[in-house]
Amino acid sequence: MNLRGKKTMLLILAAAAVPGLSAPAASAGQAGAAEESVKEARRLNPTSAELILSDGHRMTVDFYAPDIFRLFRDDNGGIVRNPEAEPHADILVQNPRKGVYYTIEEADGSWNLSTGVILVSFDKEDGTMSVRDLRSGRDVLHQSAPVLFETRGGKARTVLTLTENPDEYFYGGGVQNGRFSHKGRVINIVNENSWTDGGVASPAPYYWSTAGYGIMWHTFAPGAYDFGAAEKGTVCLTHDTDYLDIFVMVAGNPTAPGPCIRHSSTWATSLWSAGTACCCRYASVC
Repeated sequence: MNLRGKKTMLLILAAAAVPGLSAPAASAGQAGAAEESVKEARRLNPTSAELILSDGHRMTVDFYAPDIFRLFRDDNGGIVRNPEAEPHADILVQNPRKGVYYTIEEADGSWNLSTGVILVSFDKEDGTMSVRDLRSGRDVLHQSAPVLFETRGGKARTVLTLTENPDEYFYGGGVQNGRFSHKGRVINIVNENSWTDGGVASPAPYYWSTAGYGIMWHTFAPGAYDFGAAEKGTVCLTHDTDYLDIFVMVAGNPTAPGPCIRHSSTWATSLWSAGTACCCRYASVC
C-alpha cells in the first residue's frame, strides 16, 4: 500500500470512530482519482484557464476578481453552468466580475496561475491545488488529496479534501444552532428545520477560514463539512452532486474576508463587520 492509500485507510478508520459520521468509501473512483496528473494548462479566454488531465478530463479555473476564482470540473462532460433548483434560483449576484488579468506559468512540478494578487498552483503529478496570497506571502489553502467522485447508496457525491492547520479556525455554514467555531466538528449543509442545539435551520454552502480564505460550493444539493473531526489536520467537504463547482475567495485580512466575497455571492452579501456576515439572501453566514 502506498502513502496515499495508507492515508485514505486512516481517514476511513478514524471516521468510523466518530458517531454519526461516515467516511468516504474506498472505491474505484477514488483509486482512479489518485492516478490523475495534469498534462497541460492553457488559456481559454481573458478570465479562464483549462487544465487537461491525464485521463482526458478537464477542469476550468475562472477568475472573477484578482482574489476570487471558480473551480469547475464535470467528468460527465458538462459545461460550466448554474446549479439545478426547483423553483429556479440564482446564487450569484448580477455582473459579479471585476477587472482581472492572469498569467500561466509552467514550473518543474506544477502549473501556476497568477493574478498578481494570488497564485493558484496545481501539482502536475496528482492535480492537487495550493493557493498563496501574494500580498502577505502566506500559503492559505492546500488540497491534500485529489477530488473524489463517488456513488454511495445510489447517490452521487463529490469530496474535496484540504489541509487543516493547528491554529486555523472555521466559521459559516449558515444557521448552525449552538455552534460558532466549527474546528473539530462536522456541520451539515442541509435544512433539518431544527432550531434546537445542534440542529440546522438555514444552511449555506459557504465557510471561511482564519487562514485567509473562504469557499462557497455553488450548489443547492445537501452536503457535510468535516473540520478535523474524522482526522485531525484534514478538512473534508462533501456534497451530493456528481461534479465540482466551487468559488475560492482569498482575503488580505483573514479576520474580515467579507469585502472580497460580496462581489460574487448572494450567500454572503449585505452587512460585513469584523468578519461577521448577516442579512444574507438565504441565511446568516456567521
